[in-house]
Amino acid sequence: MAASERNAIEGKLGEGERQYGLRLIQARLQQTSETVIALQFLVMNLEHGLRVLFYPFFGWLVRTLNRPIAI
Repeated sequence: MAASERNAIEGKLGEGERQYGLRLIQARLQQTSETVIALQFLVMNLEHGLRVLFYPFFGWLVRTLNRPIAI
């Protein structure tokens, strides 16, 4: 694995720790901890996908609605 790939992965792990509370996981069983971590990363990926999908749409919508209306 290249250093740039490793840095990107470690950056996402750090983001998960800071923004999504991965440091706060205190499940008793290893399997439960792994499930909670997997769900956190699923949420992170879904949030990113929504950002990529909806920000351009809302930008277009705002630009469209801010145009003067021809009467």
